[in-house]
Amino acid sequence: MIGAGRLGASLALALCDHGLTLTGFTAGSTEGRARAESWLGSPATLRLDALVALRPDIYLICVPDGAVADVAAELGAALAAARAAAAPAPVVAHTSGATSVSVLAPCEKAGAATLVFHPLQTFPDPRAGARRFAGAGVAITPGAVRADQAGTTGLRIADLLGMRSFFLADDKRSVYHAAATVACNYLVTLEYVANKLFVDAGVPERVTYELFLPLVRATLDNLAARGPVDALTGPLSRGDEATIAAHLEALSEDSPDTLPLYRALGRQTLELVAARGEVDARVIAGMNELLTESRQGRNPDVSHA
Repeated sequence: MIGAGRLGASLALALCDHGLTLTGFTAGSTEGRARAESWLGSPATLRLDALVALRPDIYLICVPDGAVADVAAELGAALAAARAAAAPAPVVAHTSGATSVSVLAPCEKAGAATLVFHPLQTFPDPRAGARRFAGAGVAITPGAVRADQAGTTGLRIADLLGMRSFFLADDKRSVYHAAATVACNYLVTLEYVANKLFVDAGVPERVTYELFLPLVRATLDNLAARGPVDALTGPLSRGDEATIAAHLEALSEDSPDTLPLYRALGRQTLELVAARGEVDARVIAGMNELLTESRQGRNPDVSHA
């Protein structure tokens, strides 16, 4: 395990729970090593060449995205130097969602099979995180060399952890990772914005999350059970232009910074409204016009084809 932070330590603990042996691990800083050693219960390995000397079957690179290429280059050099003693050749994987498998080319040149193994999950704490792999998705992207071995290894790890695996084309990694960011990170941002609006409306700040998070949880349950089209509720789903107009007016006065976000989300939501088939197309067009930020600034003298 190269980089035993929250994800790396979670993955190491989970794999050990399923019968694998952790040969060694590294962590980047003194503080990071101390945390990793407390989680994993053994001393960290300080140098990659020392880790290579232990001859593990699989190297898992769980460092921040910007460090993956440098780590892969250093690991590739260490593997090349130890190639005569390292048989059979190992598998090297990184866990970055947005980073191409091609950054592992130095390891491929040293004889390793390579892949990306990105868990579609969040890991705030390793001890709890070790239990979060079961049922979670995982995107697998094998490298160009020895792709069958790499893909098989990824699938075996996923099956061992009870994950739902799928193969992801390397040139789609950035779009895939943007999707994960919207689904996870921006959900947190949305609830942060919602909290500010509740406070602006006069709800006591000390209890806002307690009051509206049950609504969020119920919405997620509905989404899981019924899908987005049937789970949608609210004024857009009813074609209630008057309420939307009132929202826009209130936000423009009390929270103008959130107005562009409200408009953008509303326009995206109209796709779901149309898919429901319950609101007249002319009403949907009217709501789209209402939500279009540039409509008031449009020059009436300019004709559009």
